[in-house]
Amino acid sequence: MAGKIALLCVLLLVSCAAAEAPLPAQKNLPILHLQPAVYQLGDIKEGEAATATFLMRNNSAQTMQIVDIQASCGCTIAQPESYTIAPFSFTVLQVTVDTTAKQQHIKKTVSVRDALGHESSATLQFSVVENPHLIRKGKIQGIFDGQCASCHYEPALRQTTGKGIYQAACLMCHGEKGQGAYAPKLQGYSSFKALKEVIYSGLGKPQMPAFSQAHGGPLTDVQVQTLSHWLMALPEEKVQ
Repeated sequence: MAGKIALLCVLLLVSCAAAEAPLPAQKNLPILHLQPAVYQLGDIKEGEAATATFLMRNNSAQTMQIVDIQASCGCTIAQPESYTIAPFSFTVLQVTVDTTAKQQHIKKTVSVRDALGHESSATLQFSVVENPHLIRKGKIQGIFDGQCASCHYEPALRQTTGKGIYQAACLMCHGEKGQGAYAPKLQGYSSFKALKEVIYSGLGKPQMPAFSQAHGGPLTDVQVQTLSHWLMALPEEKVQ
């Protein structure tokens, strides 16, 4: 009987110790972890901010110092609540996208890195829908306004080659090879004059304003000419 009581006491002690012990860290999780991996915001009216809150987790026993936060373009701002994350804890990362002159399905990526080189990234996805109240102070906002200018206007000022101008001002909308992405493709134009006029004068839309300096854009007449010649030489990719 005494032996059974002793055994019971041992089992109770083991059970209590197990209940009080901290849970082991989850395996297979990255040291630095952005959650969720994909944030779906749904429909956002053009011109309104697309905002999402991510968690930056530290899945290690050491205090983590965030040293770098990068967004996929200048219209995306990522601001952490703190650059220091306690062991097995987290902080909030607020991501805001300027939707000016954007349309249809949009995907923006944010990447973070700590002092030891651990990295993580996440994606914010949403669809931009028409906003009938977009006109501000008598002007329709476009891709050369606000935060968008850091992607579409300023980088183009320093470019001298057709490829350089395209990569600086056009690639993010028309695709890496002019095949089309958020905006229509630029391959297969048969008229140099028509293509040049579209670039020079625009289409009267916030998404495709005039790129010439004569109409408020970033490109000189020489740059417009150079870009047009480069685009005319692009091979047209056949749709499979």
